[in-house]
Amino acid sequence: MKARERFVKQLLGEPIDRGCLWEDRFWAETRQRWLSEGMAPDYDFGFDFLESDSWSMFPVDYGYHPAYEETVLECHEDKKIIQDQYGVQKVVHADGTGMPQFLRFPLESAGDWAELKERLASDLAGRIPSAEQGRLASEQEEVPVTIGQSHLCGFFSLIREMAGDQCYYLLYDEPDLVKDIVTFQTNRICRFIKEATARTKVDRLFIWEDMCYKTGPLVSPAIFEEFFLPGYAKVVQTAKECAIPLIDVDSDGNIEKLLPLWLESGVNCLHPFEVQARMDVNQIRRKFGTGFAMRGGVDKRALAHSYQEIDREIERIRPAYEAGKYLPHMDHSVPPDVPFRNYCYYLEKLQMLLGM
Repeated sequence: MKARERFVKQLLGEPIDRGCLWEDRFWAETRQRWLSEGMAPDYDFGFDFLESDSWSMFPVDYGYHPAYEETVLECHEDKKIIQDQYGVQKVVHADGTGMPQFLRFPLESAGDWAELKERLASDLAGRIPSAEQGRLASEQEEVPVTIGQSHLCGFFSLIREMAGDQCYYLLYDEPDLVKDIVTFQTNRICRFIKEATARTKVDRLFIWEDMCYKTGPLVSPAIFEEFFLPGYAKVVQTAKECAIPLIDVDSDGNIEKLLPLWLESGVNCLHPFEVQARMDVNQIRRKFGTGFAMRGGVDKRALAHSYQEIDREIERIRPAYEAGKYLPHMDHSVPPDVPFRNYCYYLEKLQMLLGM
C-alpha cells in the first residue's frame, strides 16, 4: 500500500497494511544538534512522508499578490527589524533562530482591508497549478495531495495574521468588518477547492487556525459560532461535494471547548493535540467518540528525557491508536532539546506500534 492511500485510509478508519510513519518538521537548531551528535547529513529516518512533501505536490497559492516587499528596516548586533512578505514588521534574531517579536501588522483599521482584500483577491485563477501539474499530482502515489499550506488559509488565523492582537478588538469594535473578511475568505477557499479538484484528486484540505492556548480557546465558543462557524460549514460542504475525504484543522493549545463546533461544521480531522495543553488523545476519544480523526498527541517533552519515558509515552497513546482513526506523531515540531539517539529510539518504538 502506498503512503498516500495509507494516510487517508488510516484517518478514515479503513483497513490498512500498517500505520503511517509521519512526522512534523524539525527545528533548524534540532538538525544542527543532531549533526553535532553524529547524524549523517542525508540520514534517512524511513518516514512515509513529511508534511512538506504533500504541500509541494500541488501548491495552491493563498498568499498576497503582490506580496509585500521583504525589507530589512534596522540592523543591530544580534537582531534586526524586518518587514516580511505578509507586511508584518518584526524583530528577528540575526541567525534566523528563535521566535520573532511582532511590532506592526498591515490591518490597523477598516480602511486597510481594501488593500489587503485586493492583494488576496488578485489573479485567483493563476494561483492554481496547471492541468498538467494536476495530472502529475494525480499520478503520484507516494504522498497525499493537500491544499491549504499557508498562514493565510484559515479564518481566525487570517484575521490574526493581518491584525495581530488587534484582531480581538475587531471582533467587538468592527464586527461587520470581521464578517466581511470571513465571507470573503469562505468564497476564496471554495473557489480554490473547486478549481484544484477540477485538475487533480485532492486528499486533504488543510486549515491552519492556532486559535487556542494552553488552557483554552483564544475566542469563546459563542464568538466562534457567530463569526467562524458559517464559513467552516460552507467550506466543508464544498470540500465534500468535490470529494475531498479529509478536512484537517491545525490548532495548537487546548481545543476542547471549540472541538464540538468544528465537528458540527463537518471537520473530520484535527491536530496536533498538545499534551502540555492537557490534550490527551485517549480522553478526547472517550468524550467525543470515533466520528473524527486525530493526528499528533505524542508529548514532545518525553523525548528529551530517558528511554523509559519514551516507552511510557508510546504505551500511553496505544489505546487511542488501537481504537482507530488516529495517526500518532509528535504534538509539534521537534525541538532542539531532543537528543538524536532519543529520537531514533522513539521512531523504533513508534514503528513497532504501527506494525512496521
